[in-house]
Amino acid sequence: MIHFEREVTEPELIEAMLHQFHHVNLGLHDTDGYPYVVPVNFGFEIKDGKLYVYTHFLKKGHKLDLMRNDPRVCLEFSMFNDFPDRPYKGHRHDYRSVIAKGQIRIIDAKEDYETFKRGYELLYTCNNRELTPLESRKPLPAMYIGMIVCDMIHVTAKSEFPLRKPEDVPFINVYEMPEDTEPFDISDIIAKRKNTPKRPGTLPPY
Repeated sequence: MIHFEREVTEPELIEAMLHQFHHVNLGLHDTDGYPYVVPVNFGFEIKDGKLYVYTHFLKKGHKLDLMRNDPRVCLEFSMFNDFPDRPYKGHRHDYRSVIAKGQIRIIDAKEDYETFKRGYELLYTCNNRELTPLESRKPLPAMYIGMIVCDMIHVTAKSEFPLRKPEDVPFINVYEMPEDTEPFDISDIIAKRKNTPKRPGTLPPY
């Protein structure tokens, strides 16, 4: 990573970033040798050093066939904020992005109800939708929940603007800020990155 100071490694900052995203691009291995990427909605939680991402899909289809053939997946979360006519701190845009690699498990409610229910609930709550209790849905939804498990050492993140605390994660409205052409002072972030040992097994920064 050329701009290593833009790398985000703190779990609390990565979690705050994930709360800002509205969808995730799911990358699968297609049978023709090309990657297959599709946008899907998601829910998530971080626990025990792992990122759990949940999505849903019908019980037949190309995505399902690919997941069964190869459970290894890549997740790409991102959002951009452009302000080309109002430069701020020497920038004309800002972004947040997370890449995660893991394996997907196909969850059938009839075989693993509790995991299905957990994913189902997170899909609602992470998308700010009013939850319809799964217990009230008879019959059960005709779908699978996909649970993607990513070790946090396989999660990398970046931000254009410097992030020091979760409150820094949401985009600022530069049009409401006083004009400012002075670059960000990121000397503390650069020093921290230089002095932080690389996590064993971490994926190369993208």
